[in-house]
Amino acid sequence: MSVWWKAALSLVAVAVLASCTARGAAAGGPARTTPSPAAIDALVQKAGLDRPTSTLMASDFTLETLDGRKVSLSSYRNQVVLLSFWATWCGPCKQEMPDMQTLYDGLKSKGLTVVAVDLMEDKETVSRFVKNNKYTFPVLLDVSGTVGGGSGYGVSAIPTNFVIDRTGRIVGRMIGIGGPTWTSAERMAMFDALLGI
Repeated sequence: MSVWWKAALSLVAVAVLASCTARGAAAGGPARTTPSPAAIDALVQKAGLDRPTSTLMASDFTLETLDGRKVSLSSYRNQVVLLSFWATWCGPCKQEMPDMQTLYDGLKSKGLTVVAVDLMEDKETVSRFVKNNKYTFPVLLDVSGTVGGGSGYGVSAIPTNFVIDRTGRIVGRMIGIGGPTWTSAERMAMFDALLGI
């Protein structure tokens, strides 16, 4: 996906960091501040994620949960989503998941969810891993690998993580681990901006 690798001009990114526009409150809800796309782009860059060079919407998919329900990515619309493709045998995946749980615990009431899509493992293996580690964010099973490998995600290494805004737009991607952690100041600033808090 060549859209991920075009570099942005740092000076432009810094110049627009403070550019925000107010968005009216939803019926009965508090007003949120929605930073401009350029400001979000700068925060994504500072958080160490790859940014798309043009608007890229997250492809919808439907997968099974560990309790047998069918869930679509689109059911999380209006939330900020950290979409993680992973597996129980993947050391770097296991290394970053505690931070994802901390992030989920801290921001789920503000409108963030973590959706962890396990690639090509059986339900029993994944259920045991999730239970033993006390993870509570949604876990979906991509038993055939067709969602991760296709559907616009093109996952060729794990972990691969996508940050998706409330409109379903992919704002960043991280392959592997490195740079700031998911609970670092840089990434929390990015999520706060996306959540409007």
